Formats: sequence, structure tokens, C-alpha cells
Amino acid sequence: MSTTALSRKDRRVKIAKAAKIYGIKGPESLDLHEAYNALARGEVGTAVQLAHPITQSHPANPHGWVVMGGAALAQREGKTAQTFFGQAAIYRPNDPVVLGGMAKAHVLEAEVEEAVAMAPRAFAAGSEDVGLAGLYLDLMVQFGRRLAAADILAPMAERLNDAGLCHRLGDLLVDAEEPGKAARWYEKAYRLDPQPEPHRIGQLRGLLAKCRFDEAEPLARDLVATATDRDAAVGLLLLLLRVTGRADEAAALIDSNEFATPEGFAHAKGVMANILQDRGDYEAAADTYVEAMHVTGQAGNIAKAYGVFLFRDGDYATGQPHFAERFPAQQRARIPLDNAAPENLSHLDRVVLMSEQGVGDQLALLPLLRLAPLAQGAEVIFVADGRFGPLLEGNLLGVSHRDKTEFLSTPQQLHPNELVYLGDLSRYLDGADPAARQGAYLQPDAARVAAMKQKYQALANGKPVIGMAWNSASLIGHLRSIPLEHLVTALPDGALVVNLQYGAVAKDIAAAQAARPDLQFVTDDTVDQMADLAGFAAQIAALDHVVTIDNTTAHVCGALGHPDAHVMIPAGAECMWYWGRTDRRDPWYGAATLHRQAAVGDWASPLAALRADLEK
Repeated sequence: MSTTALSRKDRRVKIAKAAKIYGIKGPESLDLHEAYNALARGEVGTAVQLAHPITQSHPANPHGWVVMGGAALAQREGKTAQTFFGQAAIYRPNDPVVLGGMAKAHVLEAEVEEAVAMAPRAFAAGSEDVGLAGLYLDLMVQFGRRLAAADILAPMAERLNDAGLCHRLGDLLVDAEEPGKAARWYEKAYRLDPQPEPHRIGQLRGLLAKCRFDEAEPLARDLVATATDRDAAVGLLLLLLRVTGRADEAAALIDSNEFATPEGFAHAKGVMANILQDRGDYEAAADTYVEAMHVTGQAGNIAKAYGVFLFRDGDYATGQPHFAERFPAQQRARIPLDNAAPENLSHLDRVVLMSEQGVGDQLALLPLLRLAPLAQGAEVIFVADGRFGPLLEGNLLGVSHRDKTEFLSTPQQLHPNELVYLGDLSRYLDGADPAARQGAYLQPDAARVAAMKQKYQALANGKPVIGMAWNSASLIGHLRSIPLEHLVTALPDGALVVNLQYGAVAKDIAAAQAARPDLQFVTDDTVDQMADLAGFAAQIAALDHVVTIDNTTAHVCGALGHPDAHVMIPAGAECMWYWGRTDRRDPWYGAATLHRQAAVGDWASPLAALRADLEK
């Protein structure tokens, strides 16, 4: 042992310190200290030689068992590790090292569900094991539980300030189609360590997600010139060019670039398909999607994009198989498409619908239940964000709600064929009468509606009460957004404008007030549009008119069947498939009036149409 060369006095000092740390008096405390050091150096035999006697002489002390458990993990002996960590847990049931060791032992024994249940306990207890965090992320991705994993690991990432972990969280959230949430972690990883190329690419992703184009473009061009992963850099520059209205430059870059990977080529072709749609060349866009899928030989985002492209034209039969490929194979294997097949659904007493995509998409997809061949009296449980619980109270679809976080963290007694992805019900669109899925299904709280309606009408003093939402804070949402100061030009004189927009919007409202001093603007602090979806629905139901871009507000209006909702629809690829391509009356809910761009970026015509409707 290294401690034998110490002077007697120094040895006594070290023994006293070790005794205080490990709770063992005498020389054995130094043995335990050296056992931990040996384990850290990978000297498993030495660690066992030092720790094993301590488990016999001090069986109630957890440290000897922890070292033995760590040694068993190093030897990939999962059952043995479980035994040792189990002994340690008797005396330290909430120790992060003990809990983390047990989680790793479960992984070695292929007890994956047990591992993903144990690891969060370790993180909550204060674990600083970044390796365990990475392992947990890998497992949760296989389960398709990316958002749940991000929620679990966010406090740890905040506490440790580990750049690598922050970057991985960013990647995880991008894969979960949450680029806005990913931006925060990419930016933190870059602040902590700006040198690695992946961190610079992550920073670029974050800047684009926040529409900070002036900062993003120099970084994008530098990465295109210098990055090893040039495909990723080119792909992000292409997104920036398209969103900022430089489609010709983006197309030229695609034509001139030599892509290193099929995935890089496919992504570029996906951007090109969007450009072609923006130009109105839908036939060429379809061919481009097919080429991209052929090159990669894989499903994923390109297949999903092609599927919804076909859905927008009402070609559900052709689009549905492509849309069904939106999940990776491992995730799809857990909830097969066949679970949504009529021969399965029609015989189930209980259907557990798993949510996917954003709040607006979930509201849009829920009416598909009206088309599904469910058994009479079947119980339908919608597993979704906890905010849906109050929103769905008394709904006309007969759906109950379970909080997704709680559902995924608790063992469930379910038959595998009871689980169905909500989007898989799109298979029933083909051949169905649109009227069969249409109509309101949310039932807002009548008392809240009445109270807000009375409040707004008192403020309006006989003038129309108009709710407005105008911004989608994302890269793609940028093409759907309209500055409020432009949108209010279509409103009638003296209207009361109720702010339905989430986030800090004081500057937007000030600019709109300057443009239209005759209007009265109200922000109702009793409603949090992000946290309180039920309150948001009641607020919308209390309004005379709603004017909104294509965001969650539009889908809440549709689910409520609001009698006078107006949705501003962009041209090209950013027209969501629910709205079709040409109709003025919305073809999905059958309630809203759609005001469509004739050309990408030109809101003059839809604003004129909106003005005419509101003046009637």
C-alpha cells in the first residue's frame, strides 16, 4: 500500500481523516480509501483484496460493499454486483453511488426496464456519474422516451456543467423534434467548451432554432469551410438560406456540393423538396422526396415529410405507409403499426393512445378516434403531457387522460397490443367522409368562459373582442409568423385585442399599439397559455373572434368549434397538411376560415381577405 511509507504522525492524520469519511476507525479506513483508488485505476484485484475483509469485519458499513459492487461491474458480473449493491442499500438506500451501481447492474443483466427506473433515483439523489447519464440516454432513446429522459437529466446537467452531457441533451431534444428546447443545451455546451466541432455545430443549431440569423450565418459559413462534418454544416446553412428567402442560393449550394454521406444528401434533398413546394412545383417536390428516400434506403424524417406531403393533397392511401415509417425500427417494434389495424382495435376492451408531436398536432389527431373501428364500450386512455388532463375533462370523444411522465416511470399492467400511437390512426382517413371526423370535441369550463366573456365585454364597451396570436418561436415557425403590427392592420376600428401569444411580447404589443392607437390591447394575467391549456381553451371560447397564425391557438379553436376563428395559412411547404392546399373553409375541423398566401412571404392578400371578413 502507498500509505506504508508515511511517517507515524502523517499516518495517524490520514487514518483520522479516512475514519471521518468512511465511518471506520483504525487502519482499515485507509485500506478502504486505497480500495476506492485502486478501483478508479482499474486495479480490480487489488480493490477486492482490500475491500473484502472490510465487508466481513464491518458488514454494516456500506463502503466495502460499494467497492465490491464496483469491482463486479468492472468484471461485467451483473448478478454479483446486484448482490453487493443490495447489501450497501440496506444501510444507504438513497446513496447516489449505490443507486447508480444498481442501475448499471440491471443493464448488465439485460433488465432494461429496471435500469431506467433505478437510474433516475440515482440522479435525483445527486449522482454525478456522467457515464450513467449517457447509458440512461441510450436506453431511453431505444424506448422512444426522449422527452422524459431530457426532463430527468436536466437538473443534473445544470448542476454539473458538463459540456458533453449538455450537448447530448441538445441532440436528444432535436431528435424528439423539440429544437427550441434543444437550443438552451447547445448554447450551454458551447459556453462551457466552444472548441469541439460538435459543440460549434450545436451552437449553430441553437441559433437557428431561435431565429438569430445574423449570428448564425457567419458561424454556418465558417463551419462549411472548416468542419470535418461538412454535411451537417451545409445542411444547416441550407435551412438558413431557405428560411431567409434565399431559395436560389440554397438550390445552387445543393447542386454544387459533394455530399460525403447518403444522409447529408437526403437532408439537402428534403430542403430542396420544400423549396420546390414554395415555388408551387409539387410534382418535382414529390420526385425529390422519392429520390432522397431511395438514396438513404431508410425511413425517418424524409419518409414522414413525404407522407404528410401526400396527406395535404388528400392522398391518404399513398401517404400513410410513408408516414408510418416516422419512427426508428427499435421504437416502432415496441408499438407496431399493426396495433392500430382494425382486426386488433375492434377486439380491444382498452386502447392506450400514445401521444406524439406537439400540442397542436395532438389536438388535430385526436378526432381520428371518430374514424377508428373501436369496440363498443372500449376504454380509451390518452397518454400525454399532464396539461391535457384538465383540457380533456368532459370531452366528447370519450377519452380519459394519463400523465405521460407518470405513465412511463411506473410499471404498467398492459397487453402489448393495447398500445397505439395516435398518429397511426391516420390509416382510417382513406375513404372516410371528412364530416365524420369534424366537429367540436372540447368542453371548456362554462363558469370560466362566462367570467372571462363578461370581463372582456365590459372592457370592449360594445366593440368587437378579438383574440390574436401571431408568432411561432421556431425556425420553421418563422415562415408562419406575422408581425403583430402588420396583423392588426386588418382589424376593425376600436376593437379590443386580447393577447393569446405566449412568451414575452411587450415590444410586439407596443409596436402594434403605435401602428393602431385606436385599438385596446389586453393581456389577461389569469391565463397562462403554456401551462394552463384548459384555461386557454376557456379564454378562446370567451372571444367574439380569433385571428391566429397556424399554431396551437388554431387547433384549440378547431377543437372547440369556435364560430369565428380566422387562421393565416402560409404558402408552400409550411402549409400544414391538416389544412389541405386550396380550401377557404378549413377541411379538418370544418369550423375555421382560412386566409392563404398566394406566394411565400406575401401576406398582403390574406390580410385583405381577413379585413373584409371582420368588417362584415
